Amino acid sequence: MYRVAVIPGDGIGPEVIDGAVRVLKAVTDRIRFEYYEGGLDVFRECGSPIREDDLDEIRRSDAVLFGATTTPFDLPGYRSLILTLRKELGLYANLRIIPELKGGREIVIVRENSEGLYSGIGSVVNERAVDVRLITREGAERIARFAVEQAKVRGSFITFVHKANVLIGDKFFRRIVLEVAEEEGVEVKDAIIDSFTIKLVRKPWEHGVILSENLFGDILSDLATVHAGSIGIVPSGNYGEEIALFEPVHGSAPDIAGRGIANPIGAILSGAMLLDYLGLDGSLIRTAVSNYVRDGELTPDMGGRARTDDVVRGIIGEIENLLSMDEVWRDEIRVSRLESDISRMAGLRLHP
Repeated sequence: MYRVAVIPGDGIGPEVIDGAVRVLKAVTDRIRFEYYEGGLDVFRECGSPIREDDLDEIRRSDAVLFGATTTPFDLPGYRSLILTLRKELGLYANLRIIPELKGGREIVIVRENSEGLYSGIGSVVNERAVDVRLITREGAERIARFAVEQAKVRGSFITFVHKANVLIGDKFFRRIVLEVAEEEGVEVKDAIIDSFTIKLVRKPWEHGVILSENLFGDILSDLATVHAGSIGIVPSGNYGEEIALFEPVHGSAPDIAGRGIANPIGAILSGAMLLDYLGLDGSLIRTAVSNYVRDGELTPDMGGRARTDDVVRGIIGEIENLLSMDEVWRDEIRVSRLESDISRMAGLRLHP
């Protein structure tokens, strides 16, 4: 039995995570879900977006399923919950998969998750604000190796997106990426961030595994969601050495929270990535989602009128259909093998 920590968050987070958990339960009974609070209300209570005791329990989990939280711009001392979790759990690699559900294609973006301008190092002194863009050899090497593995799995290449023509940190980062890729026998193509944004809009499916530092990767992966039809269907995984966290890339969307119209597909596909990480195979969920999107009613962000629960129930219905078909197929195989075994054994002399 696997332990999965569930942090629904706020805004539409609890709505979409409830749907994802229901879908996961329709696929497997090998997960025990344990729920934790996190976000602004917890910060007001204890000065941190997540309780230390809860964080200790989460560290002992096999994986985390996260919804979304609202991060205020002007609350002194508040650091967003997801950034806190990435730091505390050592989640250095972010994998965002932007799917074209009706066409079967996807954009794969690997983003360094712990450094860059999101390092949290900075200050405001004498009316001057400074944010430190940190890139270390350790950080660059491990994200390069992560991207290399993604490229190998897909039989693909890496497009490394950077600003090495201007930024010292990117020159350093690029050199390390090229070293690692050459060692592993994976091709790397260079792309300058400004011109690459145009390519990503015009020809999104031609770039293999896209690799970039934290800020560039964040922006590129949000931009790429236009090719999915909605940011609401895009899943992501945050990976560390000991644990991984899975979340839809959309925010908390407080303007539609509680209205029952949030798109749960991003959270559901994040659940499929979670299953893959645990070795349980998320392909059944991905197939069910693709089948549903082809013929089912969609939420307003995708031009439909469906409610969140309609989509969840529709996807679970597709899963049940797939499982029923698979059971029939397995039964046919069992009967066929049983008849073959009986025929073979009829000619054998059995010894007591």
